[in-house]
Amino acid sequence: MKDSIMTLSDIEEKDVINVVTGERIGFVSSLRIDPNSGQIIAITVQPSMRFVSFFSKDASAVVVPWNQILKIGEDVII
Repeated sequence: MKDSIMTLSDIEEKDVINVVTGERIGFVSSLRIDPNSGQIIAITVQPSMRFVSFFSKDASAVVVPWNQILKIGEDVII
């Protein structure tokens, strides 16, 4: 039985898919966390595999609210 705990590095390895269109959005580059509650409120998705600096903001990044994520599977996030 696989451990049910997931790390950020586990999430970063998964493709993010738009459930409506079936289109690949990109990959998770970061999580947005509410500092008061400790809850994840959104993921930031980069639309391509090109190099992304941790010190710069990419204007093409997509923010997906946590409540819009339907499932985190073995290979993809829907």
